[in-house]
Amino acid sequence: MAKSKTNRRFAKGFASKKAAPAAKKKAAPAAKKKAAPAAKKKAAPAAKKKAAPAAKKKAAPAAKKKAAPAAKKQAAPGKKPPALAKLKARTYTSTAELAAAWNEAGRAYFTEYSARLTRFYGDGDREVDLDVQDPRPESMGDQVVQAVIALNAAGEWAKARELFDPAYAPVFGWVKQNNRSLGFVTILGPDELLVRRGAAWEADGVTFHLQGGTATTIDDVRGICRSRGRDVLVLARAAGLEFRDPSAGLAGLRGPARATLPWPSLDVMRPHGLSPAQAAAWKFGDETLDVEQLAVSDDGLRVVVSCYRQGILLGSRHPGEPAWQLLWPDARAPYGRGEPSDDPDDLPSAGDMTHVDISRDGTRLAFGCQDAGHFLAEVGPGGVPQWYATVGYLSEYPHYACFSDDGRYVAFNSCHFYNGATICADWDAVRGTTLSEYEQHEQAPCIDESLRVYAACWVPKAVNSAIIGREAKSNGSFALAGSGVLRIRNHVGAIGSVQGFGSSAGSIDFCPVSRRLALASYSGMIHLYDPYQEEAPGRIDGFRPRKEVARWLMWEHLPSGPVRW
Repeated sequence: MAKSKTNRRFAKGFASKKAAPAAKKKAAPAAKKKAAPAAKKKAAPAAKKKAAPAAKKKAAPAAKKKAAPAAKKQAAPGKKPPALAKLKARTYTSTAELAAAWNEAGRAYFTEYSARLTRFYGDGDREVDLDVQDPRPESMGDQVVQAVIALNAAGEWAKARELFDPAYAPVFGWVKQNNRSLGFVTILGPDELLVRRGAAWEADGVTFHLQGGTATTIDDVRGICRSRGRDVLVLARAAGLEFRDPSAGLAGLRGPARATLPWPSLDVMRPHGLSPAQAAAWKFGDETLDVEQLAVSDDGLRVVVSCYRQGILLGSRHPGEPAWQLLWPDARAPYGRGEPSDDPDDLPSAGDMTHVDISRDGTRLAFGCQDAGHFLAEVGPGGVPQWYATVGYLSEYPHYACFSDDGRYVAFNSCHFYNGATICADWDAVRGTTLSEYEQHEQAPCIDESLRVYAACWVPKAVNSAIIGREAKSNGSFALAGSGVLRIRNHVGAIGSVQGFGSSAGSIDFCPVSRRLALASYSGMIHLYDPYQEEAPGRIDGFRPRKEVARWLMWEHLPSGPVRW
């Protein structure tokens, strides 16, 4: 991890049972066409394509019970361990000399830091000092990146990992030049990925097929997802959605699709529940749909699409069902205010931080936005979604949703700047309810008190068992990727593993067939993990961290395209 502020995010809020509520107010829309720059050395170079949260007017109700004191970041006086000696900037005369010095210093740092994290998470030691710095300078990191680039250019990409352990903070000189997000990553095989570089609204974004040491561009792909059952691959293209065979590899991306679902007329984005005056005044302000998030049912017949600050759509290929329906925005109760306004300037909007997920069987929906909350809906007769529940939140801005594989549990994250809180709603327990905000509820307990979750997925019981070294009791866990930290937690919040990856997450995917977990970061890096194996000592910061088997550097400023580390 980079710098102490980043490191403290591992601990922030962990002694508290409830996220501290703050005043509320709608965030003003941010400029749409410019990617946010990286934040130097602090994890999270960019807040995910979203407007920076503003303070909200509405004061949160008092907590029902007093929160426990926050986790301490510093050790007790007289017990602070000595800092690791920083390496001096110098030019190394050989690759072997550089690799030896790089790995020795990095492994000492990660070993020490991980030992402290193990005390914090494993032993419950809230006095442990987590303010540890990587001793390697950026000048050293620059030499390592140049060596990795040269090895890739020579076709010896495998040697890059053999010679140099990967890192984040010492290569920040390269990271901070990156201004492209990685909003989609999808696993096709143990060593095969699809990734899109560029924000939803950036028409010049590029999609890559990554395999071995080769990065191949794929034209006209604006979004990607694969079903949890792994039988369906969905590509969002200019004309609409394509449903393809994910096992066909690169060739399968270019031939005829199994099926297609053309985009609807943009009039479909007209909010439900408008008054006649508002309906006459409504106009969709964009020429295209900016796809930010995709999810598909296992049979490939239903798909949900979140479009950046435009709305959320439900698509269907079921006979007799509407091809497209608008899920959000909706002015009708219980989603909106319930009574239409006659003010044409008071049109409902999608808002920021729109988020959506669909259950594997395609019958359950979870969605929301920062200004309205979290909603659950059930697909009823004729494919029409019907309100099921409204679920509160513990931090200011509803931000993300993710179903468990069986569809029973839904992780809902709300955020405040780079922090947040995640609750887990029990589908069976919340039917027909409206759970108030800023309060914990038995039907939706808090499972993580500090992460702003940018991306999440479900990992099965086998991963839980591999992490703890015995058969797990829970059927799986949520992999919650936040601002530089990945935590694996089950539906009641029990911690499985924690590890750092440097920057804010952009996208995540798990594949039980290839036994891989892929995480795309706003640092411009893609991390490919084997979640069934623990990382070797000294290779990464974390508590029971998962093994990274490959890393891709997707920076646009690289001289010859993406390189593998």
